[in-house]
Amino acid sequence: MLVAFYASFLAIWVVILSIRVIALRGSPAFKWFSFGNNNEEGLQRAIRAQGNLTEYLPIFLIIMLLAETNGLQANFLHYYGSAFLIGRLIHGVSFGFMKEMLFLRVLGTVLTLLPLLGLSIYVFINCFSWYLMSYQKLKTLQMNKEDDLK
Repeated sequence: MLVAFYASFLAIWVVILSIRVIALRGSPAFKWFSFGNNNEEGLQRAIRAQGNLTEYLPIFLIIMLLAETNGLQANFLHYYGSAFLIGRLIHGVSFGFMKEMLFLRVLGTVLTLLPLLGLSIYVFINCFSWYLMSYQKLKTLQMNKEDDLK
């Protein structure tokens, strides 16, 4: 259920960033959301803020779901999920709503990549250890079968 919480919150953020792009493309319905910033550079930055989120979000949610189903404790899921969420919010605001704020953009990127890496390592180790245990059990069964045949 924790993945659903973060997925829903981040989906709302995707909608907000999408409305920002629509507003900057000149839609009269969302003109209020352009904040008077109707230049090409602002539009391109908003498009990249939205696109960047939609590039990282699916793999993060998949890895987080795999970690949750493999038994990662709830507090660790919250640490990773919160860091990713904060990172995506910081990156989206600094890239999609501001002129140039390199520090916030880098901070958002770091807070995106570290949770993704941490969860990926956890899932990899968990799967690898499961594979080793399964292989060991299979070898034991084969040895027992050979002993029975003797």
